[in-house]
Amino acid sequence: MRILVLTTRLFGTPTSGGELCTARLLAALRDGGHEIVLVGRGNATEAAVWTPQVVSLGEVVGPFDELGRWRSLAAVASALLTRRPITVSRQRVPLSAERLAGLLHPCDAVVVDHLQAWPWLRGLRSRPVLLVNHNVESDNYMRQSRAAPGLGPGHAVGRWVRRHLMRREAYGLQQLELEVLAQAQVLACLSEDDSERLRSLAKGALLDVCARLAVLPGYPLAPPVHRRRVSGEASPAVGLLGTWTWAPNREGLLWFLARVWPAIAGRARLVLAGSGLDGLDLPAHARVMGRIAQVSDFYAAVDVVAVVSLSGSGVQEKAIEAVGTGAAVVATRHALRGLLQDLPPQVRIEDDPARFGQACLEAGRAPCTQALELALQWASGRRDVYTRSVAACLSGLPGVAQRQGATDDAEPVTTS
Repeated sequence: MRILVLTTRLFGTPTSGGELCTARLLAALRDGGHEIVLVGRGNATEAAVWTPQVVSLGEVVGPFDELGRWRSLAAVASALLTRRPITVSRQRVPLSAERLAGLLHPCDAVVVDHLQAWPWLRGLRSRPVLLVNHNVESDNYMRQSRAAPGLGPGHAVGRWVRRHLMRREAYGLQQLELEVLAQAQVLACLSEDDSERLRSLAKGALLDVCARLAVLPGYPLAPPVHRRRVSGEASPAVGLLGTWTWAPNREGLLWFLARVWPAIAGRARLVLAGSGLDGLDLPAHARVMGRIAQVSDFYAAVDVVAVVSLSGSGVQEKAIEAVGTGAAVVATRHALRGLLQDLPPQVRIEDDPARFGQACLEAGRAPCTQALELALQWASGRRDVYTRSVAACLSGLPGVAQRQGATDDAEPVTTS
């Protein structure tokens, strides 16, 4: 099948959670024998590792929180003028409708990766559409509106403006989510919880859901890491990895630093990797790796991986990858949403700060035997389910099942 894939981010090697999710999708389409026409923002040359047919729409749009003051104001003004959410307005398409229509014409189906890319197809939906939803975006921004920080003591106006903008973003993205539910043929989520939440939004809006909802269970893309720890070392290295400008990630990191780390600081070493750590009050002797070129460098530097998430939707890609390495993992239950069944024994779940810290010490000192073999089995099983689920999503698109040669055993994890 010839498939047009629209994505907000082109890349070669994935370096973030969102890119890992996209890479998994592209790998499944490519390995399924489909011809991919990839269109999005970013470097077309780098993205050619996925398909030779790549069209770049310009530079990648970075996170709003990383913009300077004037660029932030310009982004807000543009969104207000166009009456769109900020994250949608910033992803505007410089291609003409005629050129997009030309790319679409020879394709059998369209896969839209990220909710914010959905408006690119307005007026051009002449092919059946599968949308892959990374999160329930409206819920994420509504949570941010409630927890929006101010600009310092006495800056009530600044707090009100930020909360208002986050709430506006949440309502705008919710309307987009409802539009997808009403117009797409298949909507694939990354967890059962997200699928149920979208159904709840539709019910609250008295909307008839036309899209068939499915779940794509994630699996690790990176191979397991062979790790040999020095037996008897008194201070295990506890590592946290993430993009720390993303509000749910930062919330989890601050919880760990304030409530977990003080109790184990003298008995463990702290390793922090990922962008967005500037300006945070970090422990004096923490090893700060910053943005890393190879994630294997991070896993080689730690004895146990701490994955902390207290809020947010979708799944934690870093949790999937960490479990898949065979490393010892300690995580909150919310960090393992969508992954709780059949986890390898090297994974421990703790929500209480004291028990979380103690679990990090114990796991770092006594790695699980046969960890690599168990991680491989876990990853292989999830990959098989993911591959079948993607195939079934495509076979469920009107008019393409015959071209795909779908079989009866290709059933997605579905909530419809």
